[in-house]
Amino acid sequence: MRIAKLTDVGRAAAVLLLISPCLVAKAQVMKPNKAEVQGVIYEMKEGQRVPLDFASVSFPDFAIGTTTGSDGHYTLRDVPTGKAKMRITYIGKLPIDTVVSINSQTRLDFTMQEDNFNIKEILVVAKNNGAGKATSSTIGRTAIDHLQATSLYDLMQLVPGGMFTEPNLSNARQLNIRSASGNSTVESLNSLGTAIIRDGAPVSNNSNLSAMNPSVSGSTSALSGGASPSGGVDVRTLSTDNIESVEVIRGIPSVEYGDLTSGAVIINAKAGREPLRINAKANPNVYQGSISTGFSLGDKRGALNLSGDYAYNTNDVSQSYLHYQRLTARALYSNVFFNNKLRSNTSLSLNFGRDDHDRNPDDEITQTASRGRETGLTLNTNGTLSLDAGWLRSIRYVLSGTYTDKSSHYETVYASANAPYSMTTTDGTVLSNIAGEHVFDANGQEITHFSDADAALHAIYLPSSYKGGYNIDSREVNVFAKVTANLFKQFGAVDNRILLGADFRSDGNVGKGKTYDPTTPPYRDLQATNATFRPRSYKDIPFINQFGLFAEENFKWNLGRRELNIQAGLRLDHAPTVGTVLSPRVNASFDIIPQTLTLRGGYGITAKMPTLLYLHPEKSYFEYVNLNELANEQIAEADRRFITTTKVYDTENRNLKAARNHKAEIGLDLKIGKAVLSLTAFNEKLKNGYVLNQAMSSFKPFLYKEYGRNDAGKLVETGAYPVLSSFYTPTNNLEVNTKGVEFDLNLGRIDAIRTSFSLNGAWMQTESRNNGYSFYDNSAAAASERKPVAVYEPDGVKSYSRRFTTTLRATHNIPSIGFVVTLAAQAVWQESDWSTYGNDSIPVGYLALEDASFHSFAPGQYTTTQQLKDAGLGFLLKDASHAGQIREKVSPYFCFNMNITKQVSDNFRVSFFANNMFRSYPRRESKRSPGTYMTMNNRFYFGVEAALTL
Repeated sequence: MRIAKLTDVGRAAAVLLLISPCLVAKAQVMKPNKAEVQGVIYEMKEGQRVPLDFASVSFPDFAIGTTTGSDGHYTLRDVPTGKAKMRITYIGKLPIDTVVSINSQTRLDFTMQEDNFNIKEILVVAKNNGAGKATSSTIGRTAIDHLQATSLYDLMQLVPGGMFTEPNLSNARQLNIRSASGNSTVESLNSLGTAIIRDGAPVSNNSNLSAMNPSVSGSTSALSGGASPSGGVDVRTLSTDNIESVEVIRGIPSVEYGDLTSGAVIINAKAGREPLRINAKANPNVYQGSISTGFSLGDKRGALNLSGDYAYNTNDVSQSYLHYQRLTARALYSNVFFNNKLRSNTSLSLNFGRDDHDRNPDDEITQTASRGRETGLTLNTNGTLSLDAGWLRSIRYVLSGTYTDKSSHYETVYASANAPYSMTTTDGTVLSNIAGEHVFDANGQEITHFSDADAALHAIYLPSSYKGGYNIDSREVNVFAKVTANLFKQFGAVDNRILLGADFRSDGNVGKGKTYDPTTPPYRDLQATNATFRPRSYKDIPFINQFGLFAEENFKWNLGRRELNIQAGLRLDHAPTVGTVLSPRVNASFDIIPQTLTLRGGYGITAKMPTLLYLHPEKSYFEYVNLNELANEQIAEADRRFITTTKVYDTENRNLKAARNHKAEIGLDLKIGKAVLSLTAFNEKLKNGYVLNQAMSSFKPFLYKEYGRNDAGKLVETGAYPVLSSFYTPTNNLEVNTKGVEFDLNLGRIDAIRTSFSLNGAWMQTESRNNGYSFYDNSAAAASERKPVAVYEPDGVKSYSRRFTTTLRATHNIPSIGFVVTLAAQAVWQESDWSTYGNDSIPVGYLALEDASFHSFAPGQYTTTQQLKDAGLGFLLKDASHAGQIREKVSPYFCFNMNITKQVSDNFRVSFFANNMFRSYPRRESKRSPGTYMTMNNRFYFGVEAALTL
């Protein structure tokens, strides 16, 4: 098997290597004229132009770039002559995107403006990307400040279809892209497939295992808050105060981005020199303060940017025992080497988060308390080496390592907690309540069975009520490395920019895992008969190592004033169990009317590899009581025996596949005057989605023996019953289809009224289904009353969610006094969900108690429930509720938000927001449950921020 997988990798690698020389050879057909471009980048200080060092200057279409020196001077060589797009960026400055004419000797000087609230064309909304690339939106620093975002989650409301959210840190926040589903399983899978990339490296949740009982009940909820291991990163830990901009890729990403299905969120952190900035913000839940600065270390010594953030969140003023704290700190060193050939950034980031559920002083019964702590440390270095060696223009590299220490604790007083518990983790071990005791029946046959390793262990019967507590120690290690070669050649009117690269990631967990006092174990799961818990160490779980290769052609053909852009690439990924996955992707655009109308489209496959939760699930444990004399007062207490048998099963799925999303879209960009309209229709089909399910292989037969005393007081077997133990195993059973239309209309600023208008929105529909068999066990807990398990056909239920939202934003600004006010009106025109049902009332067969073999019914053998009852199989019938087929649909409702920012002086700014400012809480009666009502919109919420710049 391993040889076959390696062969697949070799074949795919050969394909990539064959493609690359062909592309390069094509690019070398003609040698265009080259030129040297130089100049000086300035900034304004006290009314004077002064040189700006460490400004980034590039021709992105040619993969050519550099950084200005201490005198603000830059030089770019081998730049193709003719029209070219030029980009200049610097922290805290407005980016300069312009088209310039390049001749044999070109000098271009620019003066950069401060990106603040005194500029005329202020941008406080998300901006769509250019044509020919992935459909995405970019959110700049000004928009982040104006919104007063407390975490990355708040920014998602700016993208088309994004819903207004309440800026608090009460619960774990995981990002979703292009999803209308309210199903938690579907949302978790979507967030798992949303890559968050900071400083060129992914922020990973792949080694998260902080769930208590995934194999017992299929639940993957994180203990004591934090990110669920079945979903994406908890973005509460990512402060927005050290972010310069964020790009949200919703469409088909470049092949250089791997291990994703939904899309990517790319964080561009602050780097370089900036003034000292002190921010403080407050709202009913959150108190937050941050500080940042960047300064030059002297000539040729680079620059150091420092930032820190602290936030405190209380869920409710009347529940002060529920709170969350966040602390982040970051140091980023930037420099250039080898005469500006190498541009490098190296950062050290610390994040700390703590969820606390202290004991409620009024809770004398359950005495429930929990806490979750997360401390993460990331070391990252990335840079670009400019070579200008023929067709090879530059090499980009990223190297990142993250260590995250997570500690979770939960305690409570359990009621009705009687259950057996044995200390062993060895399959087939039979222990009594006396450690090391060998118990025999009347015939001299030993009932107990244990090895020397279990001789010091015993079985107990838990009391009806006790205070239990358990811990999860999770220490996640994530390593990422990536190298990308940028190649460029121009022949005639055709530009070829080629990417060749490889990446490697390793994810593992070296924590102590789940621990607790074996005399007070976690509460049993009542839905899982005979199931029990055991501690689990994470140190013994192997790391997941993934390897990727990619090649991409960025083709641009200038046809007069028109452009044809094609971005086409192939990505190869290899991971344990799933093997090799190929992901082709293409984006294309063509100017129908130059500078006015552009058509675009794309198709691609994205893949998300399984995480530790799915590749190495924990074993399932079951406890069977063979004898219980503890309450028998007719036997002397010292002679009472309690005997249990422990069964242990491996829950791994060695046939697991990679989750893959087939993404297709078509759209247009229309520009008339200042007005710009972007319209995109998309269709996404995600297959092999991860979900913990019961399966045919997760039902295990066991002969359950019970014992009692005969008249002579000897132990004799009183019954032997076949039973089935069931657990949850990782599967690829989830399929999600999403289609929709997104639009973004920006009318620009109307100078006469100093106001700009933008309207964006999306219509989306998500269809999800579980294509695995479903099972129904109508047995009682007693071994003698167990029955075969009914099996129902796959695709029994399909769930649908549909939503149509629009958001109109009117931004009025007076540059001379630095005043900006945005009124945002969000309309939810349609919001509905419903289900369709297949054959979920007639089983297709059953699993036998004796050996778990599947006995299928012949097609048409049973077509009515009465026929099954007449055949004595009525116990296989489940109550099939079809309430979901009633469409839960609400009439349109509206929400209005307001954001105000005032630049009081050059050094001081104040911002205010009010969400749901008209306190609109429309109530809608449920159609499925008449008499119950749903309240729409978030609550009325407000906040203020003060920012000081020195």
